Amino acid sequence: MQIFALLLLLSLSSFAQTNHDRLSNLTTIKRFAFGSCNDQNDKQPLWNDVIKQKPDLWVWGGDNIYADWGKSDALERAYKIQNAKPDYAKFKSMTPMIGTWDDHDYAYNNADGNLAFKKKSQSLHLDFFDVPADSPRRLQEGIYTSHQFLGEGGQKIKFIILDNRYFKDVDPKAPMLGETQWQWLEDELKTSTADLHFFVVGLSVFSPTLPYTEEWWHYPKEVERMQKVLKDVKAPVFLTGDKHFSSIFKYWGQLEFLSSGMTHTVNRKAWWYIGRKYPKTFFGISYGQVDISWADSMPILKMSIRNASGRDIHPTTWRWEKGNWIK
Repeated sequence: MQIFALLLLLSLSSFAQTNHDRLSNLTTIKRFAFGSCNDQNDKQPLWNDVIKQKPDLWVWGGDNIYADWGKSDALERAYKIQNAKPDYAKFKSMTPMIGTWDDHDYAYNNADGNLAFKKKSQSLHLDFFDVPADSPRRLQEGIYTSHQFLGEGGQKIKFIILDNRYFKDVDPKAPMLGETQWQWLEDELKTSTADLHFFVVGLSVFSPTLPYTEEWWHYPKEVERMQKVLKDVKAPVFLTGDKHFSSIFKYWGQLEFLSSGMTHTVNRKAWWYIGRKYPKTFFGISYGQVDISWADSMPILKMSIRNASGRDIHPTTWRWEKGNWIK
């Protein structure tokens, strides 16, 4: 009877943990998974496979829910629906989560920094990740932040969460991230001692452009600035979403894993055109998985697009050597 009571107590204690608690207890990362473009009203067939893969961390890449009504109460309802999904709730109860947002979970399609209720939207986003009420992030404008963990040999792994919504089109001189966020990012990278840097961004940064989509390339000076701040950064990798297909590629010298479409994907009519620009592309429901290993303190990444059947699609391995990612 005493053993049963102890097990019950441990179970309840574990269940009562918040995401903040789980994140605080996470030290070492060998595998993480990530995804984006997840409609709370659609079927979500991927969570069971994600659970089976036992990632140390989940990274949301934006459009984590779809509100699209232009009202903060629609956002609140959407988050409640998502959190009530049984498979997702099970996964969230056992796995720490970090992430960014994009337009649909910020407000509505292509919403920018002129949104009237953006502070309320930010508060709901932070609630979704169980950010404590006394966190400095509750007072900060914008959801940008960073998280640092250790590799299996004590190497430092940093995740930099960027916000391409809160400041978008507000300051003509910094129309994507805003000057405040740029200054923070530049300081963050100058002082970073990490051996591996993951940049989590709602919109794809260096990818080939497509018609009818939002692009960083619509703001070429912002792309140039990003290239400059990356100049001395060790092992940068971009984790992105938005486009409703998945692809792993190197473009303009930067490695990017675009994982988009957890519940819906791009129209079949566009596959041929997109496939010409993104040679190794998957158009089905999917999420991304990254396994991290090390050789002489240099990171080795096994990247896989995983489909609804639990298969690895276009798995690729990248090694950081002499300041460059080599396949």
